[in-house]
Amino acid sequence: MFGFRKKKDKKQHGDAYQPPQMPPFPIDYDGVIEALAPYYQEKRPLDFFFEMYVVDVIEKLPQETIAAIDDFSAKHPDLFAGHGGDWRQYVVKGCQLSDTIEVAIWDLWIQNSANAKRDGWEYHPWHYAQNFADNYFVDGSRVDVWETNALEEAQRRIEAYRNSG
Repeated sequence: MFGFRKKKDKKQHGDAYQPPQMPPFPIDYDGVIEALAPYYQEKRPLDFFFEMYVVDVIEKLPQETIAAIDDFSAKHPDLFAGHGGDWRQYVVKGCQLSDTIEVAIWDLWIQNSANAKRDGWEYHPWHYAQNFADNYFVDGSRVDVWETNALEEAQRRIEAYRNSG
């Protein structure tokens, strides 16, 4: 297992880790525009939608945010036209995600959020999504690479997690 903390986030000299203050999830069209703006300015809008996809997979994306992104999609059909207007398919195709990406997202969420809780802090889902993206897109990434029976073990952990509450 690896941690998702970026190097700059690691504990220094015994100091307790302080997670970043995360912005609220957008709850309307204007909120999506505002949240998307820095990504768009950096010419990486797909990253925003990938992060929202990760949060959606772990079922932590608020319904208002889903509706706001759907509203954004409807108002910007050209962006998602090649994907039937579906922002999730835009992410899946644009990032060339595998059929097992959701297992990787869930398994690492379960492990890393439990580690955060054990260490005395709450792992914000958007923070997790950003860290997931940082680790997933790095050259040589082993995220979503399954050796021997690792995929089956991950699926069992996810099932146990979901059954526990």
